[in-house]
Amino acid sequence: MSRPKISAFVIAYNREQILGTCLRALAFADELIVIDKSSTDTSPAIARAHADQVVTVPWTPTVEETRTLALSLCRHEWVLFMDDDECLSPEGAGRIRAELENPSAEIYEFPLRHYILGRHDEAAYYWPEHHVRLFRRGAVSFSRTVHAGIVRHSDQIARLTTKEGVCIHHLSHPDAAGWIEKTNRYTSRPDRIGIAAGPDGFAAFAHQRIDHWMARTGNATPNGYPSAVAMLRAVYDMVDAVKTWEAQSGLDGTTLFKQMCETLDGEAAGNRTAFVPKTPLHDRAETKTCESGTTERT
Repeated sequence: MSRPKISAFVIAYNREQILGTCLRALAFADELIVIDKSSTDTSPAIARAHADQVVTVPWTPTVEETRTLALSLCRHEWVLFMDDDECLSPEGAGRIRAELENPSAEIYEFPLRHYILGRHDEAAYYWPEHHVRLFRRGAVSFSRTVHAGIVRHSDQIARLTTKEGVCIHHLSHPDAAGWIEKTNRYTSRPDRIGIAAGPDGFAAFAHQRIDHWMARTGNATPNGYPSAVAMLRAVYDMVDAVKTWEAQSGLDGTTLFKQMCETLDGEAAGNRTAFVPKTPLHDRAETKTCESGTTERT
């Protein structure tokens, strides 16, 4: 029996530094598709050099909007997908080929080695963490909901272990600024799995989230790397909770700012009508009395 064929796809946007590595690791696939979200760097050229098909679509802030399109273009029975900041380990290709000769499942989860602030630490909260990246056609579909975009239609799920060297290197956030930018972008999506502060209020919620992520670390040194990334993860939850509250409160800051400007402009206009200045300052003449008793105009 011949091995089932594999389609692989990657959603890309402005990842010229990493994209080539990502695509070269998928060269074993029978079909490689890149959906480029209107990149402005050299990502499209890199994609064309490695992929069988490159499709350009308008930019969107998250990958969820694009995965369904990518899946519709895949021709083969098995689908392997990566984000543009993910790289399959060198052992991955052989392990996938061997597994698909006699599949034990319809959905496969891979361990992700996250690199946040440029490094990976197995004592950090994020290790080990597994994500679906390989499935038989029909076993998975995609929705547009952030953090709930992968919908499973089969309970035949296998989780690959790191003992075989198989993992996905997730080169996600080189610095804290990148984390904050992505936090703002993802928590601004109306269609997302959000989080609420709850009845105890924001302060209690903030402490709880810090404690939650710190408890998942294997090294809670106060100023160590695991503590720093646990704090970043808690910040994401805090921002998400405030935006959830903002939406539920019906606040529209843009409209409120406009209304305030109109009020201030009206008050300023009223003040200009009520106040009629005397001789303009630049036309006034100052007088002073000299020692001789005469006056001098200045």
